[in-house]
Amino acid sequence: MAKVIAPFEIIGTINELNFYKASEQNLVREKGKPGVTKKQFAENKVFDKIRQHSTEFGNCAKKSITFRQLAKQFYDKAKEVSFAGRVNQILFEILEEDTSQPIGARKLENGLQIPELDQILVNFEGNRLRPLHKILKRKITFDWTQNNINLTTLNLEKEIVWPEPVANQIHLQLAIANWNYREDKFENQYSNEIIIEKTNKKTDIIFKIDKLQTKDLWIAYLFIGFSNKERRKTKLLHKKWNTATIIGIKKF
Repeated sequence: MAKVIAPFEIIGTINELNFYKASEQNLVREKGKPGVTKKQFAENKVFDKIRQHSTEFGNCAKKSITFRQLAKQFYDKAKEVSFAGRVNQILFEILEEDTSQPIGARKLENGLQIPELDQILVNFEGNRLRPLHKILKRKITFDWTQNNINLTTLNLEKEIVWPEPVANQIHLQLAIANWNYREDKFENQYSNEIIIEKTNKKTDIIFKIDKLQTKDLWIAYLFIGFSNKERRKTKLLHKKWNTATIIGIKKF
């Protein structure tokens, strides 16, 4: 048998290959045979396409480690179990946009050059259970010239969908990051955190954030979290109730 590395789980039969799951691993063997050895998987032409995709997906998985660090402070407070897998999947989707190389040799950095990149990355959620559009009833965009978002006031009663658990405070914060995807390096900046009590029906929003010094691929994030304050203690709700969303990108 051989382990399958792919952006998604494969179960069933394709041509003469049988894909199955065992011990939480996605495995493959030739139809009617007990299993495929590593040597057979590496040398048999039947597995060419799988090897090619596995190589590409493996490269995306390495890049995804850095991608998840770009706004780690947010993702630590707003994500669910599918987060890492979804990052791998979206990067593989971008890699597939590389039409300059054959399958097996495609590169993520080439796919990142497409004009439609914002359509793939913008609105990517750390927590798909609580996407931004289900929490904030207003369309948000990031203005790179102003280094800020189009949110200066907020009506907590009409524009925020509060979570089911008891929460009497909302937390808002911006982050921007430069991802040097070629060298797998990054720079990021976080704004001030704004905490507003639920009793404040309408309030002004003023974010302050330093500018990035490097220029490769800029990504902007918005974090919205909820907490419950009792006397002097504030407890942030579980990360499944918060959101961390990509709200803008800029390529250089």
